[in-house]
Amino acid sequence: MLHFGAALGAFILAQILMALGFAFPLRPLFAAGTLVTVHLLTLGWLSVLMLGALHQFVPVITGKGKAAGVSALFSLLAILFGLAAMEAGFLALGGDLPAAALLFLPLGGGLVFCGAAIAAADFARLLWQARPLSLSARFLFCGLLFLFAALGLGITLGLAFAAPRFFPSPAIFGEGLKLHLLAGLFGWFTLTAMGVSYRLLSMFTLAPEERGALGNAVLLASAGGLWAAWLLAFLAALGAPVPGAATAAALIVTGFGFALYLFDMARLYRARRRQKLELNALMAIASLAFLAIALLCALLFSLFGFDERLLGALAYLFLFGWLSGLGLSQLYKIVPFLTWLQRYGPVLGKRPVPRVQDLVDESRDRPWFILYFASVAAAAGFAALGFPLVWRFAVAGQLLATVMILRALWLVRRGLPEGPEMLAAPAAAQGGPRFSSTA
Repeated sequence: MLHFGAALGAFILAQILMALGFAFPLRPLFAAGTLVTVHLLTLGWLSVLMLGALHQFVPVITGKGKAAGVSALFSLLAILFGLAAMEAGFLALGGDLPAAALLFLPLGGGLVFCGAAIAAADFARLLWQARPLSLSARFLFCGLLFLFAALGLGITLGLAFAAPRFFPSPAIFGEGLKLHLLAGLFGWFTLTAMGVSYRLLSMFTLAPEERGALGNAVLLASAGGLWAAWLLAFLAALGAPVPGAATAAALIVTGFGFALYLFDMARLYRARRRQKLELNALMAIASLAFLAIALLCALLFSLFGFDERLLGALAYLFLFGWLSGLGLSQLYKIVPFLTWLQRYGPVLGKRPVPRVQDLVDESRDRPWFILYFASVAAAAGFAALGFPLVWRFAVAGQLLATVMILRALWLVRRGLPEGPEMLAAPAAAQGGPRFSSTA
């Protein structure tokens, strides 16, 4: 829960900075304010969210008990302090802090790397014990490898900014940044989200978890194609004679793997046994739709060309529509579930307890999820069209929706009244039993 709270705080702060105009498109794509905001989103929000979820998720898919104790706290603190140092370095890069603060870029990156390594060591121990790995676990393994590729490149870029005399080649800034984004956005975030979604969505919709040959094809095409593209681009950055067509072919295979994943998700939803979908599963469909739109836009942009503005809009669809949308929708189920376990697990079977779904109010919260996804779509469109002032209003709507979703999670954590008279009142008001002896 501490991971989730820290992640949501970073997410809200990043959106506030965007609404106030401190990031792209009101600032250049690689300006200091944009870099501060992007790393709040990628490290503070998505990475902390995913690592926190994996501390709960990896023991579930491996069946090997708890993943971590106090080491999870050390990991989180290292990442948060490292992120704060990196943000100071970015501000120095933009001239807002003394130039000496540029040293905080590689130092902060090193702290983040150490924090991620602490968490990954716990995950690796459980994954090693659970061989042969399930489909979800293999996605997570590939995602963690890309996490360290992205972090390693990030530290290298930080060193290049802090001590440019040791990096005479400008390729480290151009090609290195592309490799950094490829490993982070598509490798760590997307592959991990795919692996987690295979398990969570099958569990929450009561669909078959085993995906058969198609699931293996998704993994081979998406992860295998992405690794091939990344390694070829890495060799090209080092000066090796790599044909551009080979890298392009690997990226096409990766895109095909993502398309297969969307097709398999459609199969999963069609095969579900829970006909009436809960809000988290419905909103996951919206995030999958944003992934499909982003892939289609990436294909069109690669065919017809794109500039910095379109690239920023595409990244917006990925970060906010697909990844953040999936994260928010699943938090809406994960937080009540963990709260239910903590609060009612010890007394299960001894007295009546609420169902997990009784801890939330879907009719109250559904409009905020709709506002969130509608605002993301509008913001991406305004960014692509070059309407930055109107874009800020769309971001403000997105921020409002996020705050209200956070409020819903806060109400879950505050708990329901414990008096039997107060517990019975909502059931009577809804015309049916609200509490039972099972989840």
